Amino acid sequence: MVCGRLSDAGIRAMQQPGGGGGRWGVAGTRDVYIEEHDLDRAREVLNAEGVSEEELVREEELADRSAASAQPTNPEQGEPVE
Repeated sequence: MVCGRLSDAGIRAMQQPGGGGGRWGVAGTRDVYIEEHDLDRAREVLNAEGVSEEELVREEELADRSAASAQPTNPEQGEPVE
């Protein structure tokens, strides 16, 4: 969500799993990297408005779909492989 907001503002950003040893899933921490010259603008963008409940729900749904599509499936039955 953070990278998306920065991208919408024309700021290139990338994310990586956070350094705290957490997990990469929906609740996992992330480190976001931007160009140094974009720092002040990025802060403005991210502090400009709060995140709405609708945005949080949409991002959670996208993350759930992404996680589900990444799970290997049995090609004959279309069921997740455990």
